[in-house]
Amino acid sequence: MQPKSAVVHGTYEAAEEEEEEEVMVKTEFVWADGAEHDVKLSGAWNGWMPVQMYHEGGGMWSVVTPVPAGTHEFKFVVDGEWKHSTRHPTVGDDEETMNNVRVIRGPPKQSAQTNAASPRPGAGDSRAPTPLPEQKSGCCTIS
Repeated sequence: MQPKSAVVHGTYEAAEEEEEEEVMVKTEFVWADGAEHDVKLSGAWNGWMPVQMYHEGGGMWSVVTPVPAGTHEFKFVVDGEWKHSTRHPTVGDDEETMNNVRVIRGPPKQSAQTNAASPRPGAGDSRAPTPLPEQKSGCCTIS
């Protein structure tokens, strides 16, 4: 049975769809409860397809993966067994239906009024737009 997604800020990427743009946020997930051989991350945003996590030593496993902005449920596959983490918020009633949940926030939306008030680059304003700051891959850890 497939399992049935904490607030995070990451690096923003845009992924184009046919009708509307979906905002993807590079998000780090951490499993800190050890494993014998293998840990994978599986979530609603990718149809519950497991993504390999990387052993960091000391019982820590992590992966950075793009996740659409929104609320998503996820679980870990630890040595072949579906598990939820006690270090993340959960939804569900029992062990079989319990999943972790996470809110992924995209970039702030600008209103039409804000866009109209912002000067265009080169339109009498020598200031160029400020890019988003680079963040380390560990910036988004919630364990």
